[in-house]
Amino acid sequence: MKYLEINDTKIVFENIKETPRCAIYLYFETNEKFPFDGVHVLEGNLLLQGTKTKNSEQIATELENSGIEVSIDSRLDFLKVSIVCLNEDVEFALETVNDLMLNSTFNTFDKEVFKFKGETMSAMDSPVAKASDAFYREIFKNGKYSLTSTKILETIDKMTKEDVIKYHNNLLSGRKIISIAADIDNENDFLNMVSSKLSCMKNSNDFKNSGDEIKTYTPGIIKITKNDAKQAQIFQGFIVPGLYDKDYAKLCVLNNILGASGLSSRLFVELRDKKGLAYTVRSSYKTMKHGACFILYIGTEPANIKKSLEGFRYEIERIIKEPPDEKELKGAIENYTGKFKYFYTQTNSQIAGANGWNWICNLGFDYHEKMLAEIKKVTIKDVIECAKKYLLKEPVTIVLAPDEFLKF
Repeated sequence: MKYLEINDTKIVFENIKETPRCAIYLYFETNEKFPFDGVHVLEGNLLLQGTKTKNSEQIATELENSGIEVSIDSRLDFLKVSIVCLNEDVEFALETVNDLMLNSTFNTFDKEVFKFKGETMSAMDSPVAKASDAFYREIFKNGKYSLTSTKILETIDKMTKEDVIKYHNNLLSGRKIISIAADIDNENDFLNMVSSKLSCMKNSNDFKNSGDEIKTYTPGIIKITKNDAKQAQIFQGFIVPGLYDKDYAKLCVLNNILGASGLSSRLFVELRDKKGLAYTVRSSYKTMKHGACFILYIGTEPANIKKSLEGFRYEIERIIKEPPDEKELKGAIENYTGKFKYFYTQTNSQIAGANGWNWICNLGFDYHEKMLAEIKKVTIKDVIECAKKYLLKEPVTIVLAPDEFLKF
């Protein structure tokens, strides 16, 4: 791997031999504050909708005819533009993306607002989506990660095209990097070509994002009535430390043991297989740049809500009372490291995405190696201490079900 600065452009490059397709990921970050939350979503949706010289149909047709994949991922922490194509199509792909970033008109703003409203209201017909949205709004209500689709819906009519343009311009003048994974013979010529074609990536300003990590939350149970729901949806969670904390690796292993390792996880075995409470049950450890939460989820018969909540508590306490033995711990560590390699190191897209993410989060390009080494050091004692420290607190709980089952 190489990290270079060419013509005021920051590039991380990994030469992966015998791979037919090139992956180029552009990451943008800004610290600017904006008057209307959620403007980032509209900006991401609008970037492929036309420039000063091409409409959306022309852009889509040209990319498709060349077999070029371009996608936009606009998040609260960053904007990611990904390009995947054959080496011979890289130049055209870069020219197209540079045009999108510098010359998008955002003229379909009203259409995108209308589309977002429709899609959000439609999505909220799903019991899982509705409960999940409510969970993130509540557990992160003191910070930016509470900005779910329904929260954006409340203010979207106050947004203007000018707000989107302002946000976009701040991204262009903010912190940026190009992350590349490809099989390239002449690296110098290739990287010089990339920097010259992507003028939108020049003049990056290095700064550390000023966002504070969310560390507090208000515990309690929120009940949502949905009388046509066939299942009860239960989300329960805790604010926990994230990427930069010494307990990160320990929480990853705890999560794997409790509910993230599929058929072998404790929640699955106990609540689904043995007690028959669940259609779906799992845990997850969600980490963002400035916050993290540990989540338990179950989809169950509405009549089983109380038993499911009791089951969550019992399994958390059982981690302490009946901790994993060396075999279970080893299995969890191997499961985690195996999944990591499968999801982050198999393709050029995965490699480029991971390297760009590490940079945008100030983690360092050797972060994954260091993190995997820490995972392998986790002990049974570490798992017990993490469960005691973070999961015995009162959680945020969202329960969605028909009204008759919410009287508990």
